[in-house]
Amino acid sequence: MFLLELQTNDMHAALGRLLDQTRVAGLRLAAVSARADASECRISASIDIDDRDIIDRLVRRVGALFCIDAIEVRGECQCPTRTSQMTP
Repeated sequence: MFLLELQTNDMHAALGRLLDQTRVAGLRLAAVSARADASECRISASIDIDDRDIIDRLVRRVGALFCIDAIEVRGECQCPTRTSQMTP
């Protein structure tokens, strides 16, 4: 199980991209949540898979969207690993 956390300024575009890319990859989302503050949104998604390579490919595809500021990936160990940092 992997947990992805996306920081974005456009929740709808980022969430749509995440849902679309997980569907295309045939991945199963265990849970998705989003929370927003004044200027930023954070989307959390749990993906039920144990293959880090597949997760890394998904992160690259989702991270290519211009409104994604950063994506963090945590595996079963719950150790954060910064995998992508995009600047608008």
